[in-house]
Amino acid sequence: MPSIDLFELRNTFALHDVLTCFNGPFSHGLIEEFGVAVRQHMEQRAAEHSAVLDVFAVYVELAQNVRNYMNAKGFTPGQPHNPDCAIISILWDGERFAVGAGNVAARVDAAALEERIVDLNGLDKEALRRRYKEQLRAPRPASPGGAGLGLLDIARRAAGPLLVTRTPLAGEWEFVSILVRI
Repeated sequence: MPSIDLFELRNTFALHDVLTCFNGPFSHGLIEEFGVAVRQHMEQRAAEHSAVLDVFAVYVELAQNVRNYMNAKGFTPGQPHNPDCAIISILWDGERFAVGAGNVAARVDAAALEERIVDLNGLDKEALRRRYKEQLRAPRPASPGGAGLGLLDIARRAAGPLLVTRTPLAGEWEFVSILVRI
Protein backbone atom coordinates (compact mmCIF):
# COMPACT_ATOMS: atom_id res chain seq x y z
CA MET A 1 0.00 0.00 0.00
CA PRO A 2 1.45 3.40 -0.94
CA SER A 3 2.12 5.70 1.96
CA ILE A 4 1.73 9.45 2.16
CA ASP A 5 3.61 11.75 4.42
CA LEU A 6 0.80 13.83 5.89
CA PHE A 7 3.29 15.95 7.78
CA GLU A 8 4.94 16.92 4.48
CA LEU A 9 1.53 17.61 2.93
CA ARG A 10 0.63 19.78 5.93
CA ASN A 11 3.94 21.66 5.59
CA THR A 12 3.29 22.24 1.88
CA PHE A 13 -0.12 23.67 2.72
CA ALA A 14 1.41 25.88 5.43
CA LEU A 15 4.19 27.05 3.09
CA HIS A 16 1.63 28.18 0.51
CA ASP A 17 -0.86 29.42 3.14
CA VAL A 18 -3.60 27.06 1.93
CA LEU A 19 -6.64 27.81 4.05
CA THR A 20 -8.64 24.85 2.86
CA CYS A 21 -8.42 22.24 0.14
CA PHE A 22 -10.56 19.42 -1.15
CA ASN A 23 -9.40 16.65 -3.47
CA GLY A 24 -11.81 14.02 -4.72
CA PRO A 25 -15.07 13.55 -6.60
CA PHE A 26 -17.39 16.56 -6.53
CA SER A 27 -21.12 16.30 -5.88
CA HIS A 28 -23.74 19.01 -5.48
CA GLY A 29 -24.06 18.29 -1.76
CA LEU A 30 -20.32 18.32 -1.23
CA ILE A 31 -19.98 21.66 -3.03
CA GLU A 32 -22.65 23.12 -0.72
CA GLU A 33 -21.13 21.73 2.49
CA PHE A 34 -17.61 22.73 1.55
CA GLY A 35 -18.91 26.19 0.61
CA VAL A 36 -20.44 26.63 4.07
CA ALA A 37 -17.13 25.64 5.65
CA VAL A 38 -15.24 28.06 3.39
CA ARG A 39 -17.52 30.95 4.34
CA GLN A 40 -17.20 30.19 8.07
CA HIS A 41 -13.43 29.78 7.83
CA MET A 42 -13.02 33.14 6.10
CA GLU A 43 -15.32 34.90 8.55
CA GLN A 44 -13.20 33.49 11.40
CA ARG A 45 -10.15 35.05 9.75
CA ALA A 46 -11.99 38.38 9.93
CA ALA A 47 -11.96 38.78 6.16
CA GLU A 48 -13.82 41.74 4.70
CA HIS A 49 -17.41 40.90 3.85
CA SER A 50 -16.93 41.74 0.15
CA ALA A 51 -13.91 39.43 -0.05
CA VAL A 52 -15.88 36.61 1.58
CA LEU A 53 -18.67 37.05 -0.97
CA ASP A 54 -16.27 37.16 -3.93
CA VAL A 55 -14.26 34.15 -2.77
CA PHE A 56 -17.46 32.20 -2.12
CA ALA A 57 -18.91 33.12 -5.55
CA VAL A 58 -15.69 32.16 -7.37
CA TYR A 59 -15.41 28.92 -5.37
CA VAL A 60 -19.01 27.93 -6.22
CA GLU A 61 -18.60 28.75 -9.92
CA LEU A 62 -15.31 26.88 -10.29
CA ALA A 63 -16.60 23.87 -8.35
CA GLN A 64 -19.79 23.72 -10.42
CA ASN A 65 -17.85 24.03 -13.67
CA VAL A 66 -15.62 21.12 -12.65
CA ARG A 67 -18.59 18.99 -11.56
CA ASN A 68 -20.57 19.77 -14.71
CA TYR A 69 -17.58 18.98 -16.93
CA MET A 70 -16.97 15.64 -15.21
CA ASN A 71 -20.66 14.75 -15.48
CA ALA A 72 -20.87 15.77 -19.14
CA LYS A 73 -17.84 13.62 -19.99
CA GLY A 74 -19.22 10.65 -18.05
CA PHE A 75 -16.10 10.21 -15.95
CA THR A 76 -16.30 7.29 -13.56
CA PRO A 77 -14.01 5.95 -10.85
CA GLY A 78 -11.18 3.70 -11.94
CA GLN A 79 -10.33 5.43 -15.21
CA PRO A 80 -6.69 6.44 -15.83
CA HIS A 81 -5.64 9.67 -14.09
CA ASN A 82 -8.74 9.56 -11.83
CA PRO A 83 -10.73 11.94 -14.05
CA ASP A 84 -13.67 11.77 -11.64
CA CYS A 85 -11.53 13.51 -9.01
CA ALA A 86 -10.72 17.19 -8.88
CA ILE A 87 -9.10 19.62 -6.49
CA ILE A 88 -10.22 22.98 -5.22
CA SER A 89 -8.39 25.16 -2.74
CA ILE A 90 -8.52 28.56 -1.16
CA LEU A 91 -5.33 30.25 -0.11
CA TRP A 92 -3.85 33.52 1.00
CA ASP A 93 -0.98 34.67 -1.21
CA GLY A 94 0.29 37.25 1.24
CA GLU A 95 -1.83 40.06 -0.21
CA ARG A 96 -5.09 38.54 -1.38
CA PHE A 97 -7.24 35.46 -1.22
CA ALA A 98 -7.06 33.14 -4.18
CA VAL A 99 -9.24 30.28 -5.32
CA GLY A 100 -7.80 27.48 -7.41
CA ALA A 101 -9.45 24.50 -9.06
CA GLY A 102 -8.08 21.74 -11.23
CA ASN A 103 -9.27 18.61 -12.99
CA VAL A 104 -8.46 16.17 -15.75
CA ALA A 105 -9.75 17.36 -19.12
CA ALA A 106 -9.51 16.34 -22.75
CA ARG A 107 -6.62 18.21 -24.39
CA VAL A 108 -8.95 19.91 -26.87
CA ASP A 109 -11.22 21.12 -24.05
CA ALA A 110 -8.26 22.41 -22.02
CA ALA A 111 -7.01 24.34 -25.06
CA ALA A 112 -10.45 25.89 -25.65
CA LEU A 113 -10.69 26.93 -21.99
CA GLU A 114 -7.22 28.45 -22.09
CA GLU A 115 -8.18 30.39 -25.23
CA ARG A 116 -11.28 31.80 -23.48
CA ILE A 117 -9.22 32.80 -20.46
CA VAL A 118 -6.57 34.50 -22.60
CA ASP A 119 -9.38 36.41 -24.34
CA LEU A 120 -10.93 37.49 -21.02
CA ASN A 121 -7.53 38.46 -19.60
CA GLY A 122 -7.17 40.91 -22.50
CA LEU A 123 -10.27 42.84 -21.45
CA ASP A 124 -10.37 45.69 -18.95
CA LYS A 125 -13.04 45.87 -16.22
CA GLU A 126 -15.41 47.97 -18.36
CA ALA A 127 -15.16 45.60 -21.33
CA LEU A 128 -15.76 42.62 -19.00
CA ARG A 129 -18.85 44.36 -17.63
CA ARG A 130 -20.20 45.04 -21.15
CA ARG A 131 -19.56 41.47 -22.32
CA TYR A 132 -21.22 40.12 -19.18
CA LYS A 133 -24.35 42.21 -19.83
CA GLU A 134 -24.39 41.17 -23.50
CA GLN A 135 -24.18 37.51 -22.58
CA LEU A 136 -26.94 37.94 -19.97
CA ARG A 137 -29.25 39.25 -22.72
CA ALA A 138 -28.22 36.67 -25.33
CA PRO A 139 -30.35 33.55 -25.83
CA ARG A 140 -29.05 30.57 -23.90
CA PRO A 141 -27.68 27.67 -25.98
CA ALA A 142 -29.81 24.52 -25.95
CA SER A 143 -26.99 22.50 -24.44
CA PRO A 144 -24.84 24.51 -22.04
CA GLY A 145 -21.16 24.27 -22.89
CA GLY A 146 -19.90 25.48 -19.53
CA ALA A 147 -17.35 28.15 -18.71
CA GLY A 148 -19.55 30.89 -20.21
CA LEU A 149 -21.34 33.47 -18.09
CA GLY A 150 -19.79 32.07 -14.92
CA LEU A 151 -16.26 32.45 -16.26
CA LEU A 152 -17.06 36.04 -17.18
CA ASP A 153 -18.31 36.65 -13.64
CA ILE A 154 -15.11 35.14 -12.24
CA ALA A 155 -13.00 37.42 -14.46
CA ARG A 156 -15.02 40.43 -13.26
CA ARG A 157 -14.38 39.54 -9.61
CA ALA A 158 -10.67 38.79 -10.10
CA ALA A 159 -8.02 41.25 -8.94
CA GLY A 160 -5.91 40.49 -12.01
CA PRO A 161 -5.54 38.00 -14.82
CA LEU A 162 -6.88 34.48 -14.38
CA LEU A 163 -3.99 32.02 -14.34
CA VAL A 164 -4.42 28.78 -16.27
CA THR A 165 -1.98 25.89 -16.20
CA ARG A 166 -2.09 22.80 -18.39
CA THR A 167 -0.10 19.71 -17.46
CA PRO A 168 0.06 16.99 -20.13
CA LEU A 169 -0.98 13.48 -19.15
CA ALA A 170 -0.98 10.31 -21.23
CA GLY A 171 -3.05 10.16 -24.39
CA GLU A 172 -5.57 12.90 -25.04
CA TRP A 173 -5.66 14.09 -21.41
CA GLU A 174 -4.32 17.04 -19.46
CA PHE A 175 -4.68 18.35 -15.95
CA VAL A 176 -5.98 21.89 -16.24
CA SER A 177 -6.01 24.30 -13.32
CA ILE A 178 -7.25 27.84 -12.85
CA LEU A 179 -6.10 30.23 -10.12
CA VAL A 180 -8.11 33.37 -9.39
CA ARG A 181 -6.79 36.12 -7.10
CA ILE A 182 -9.63 38.01 -5.43
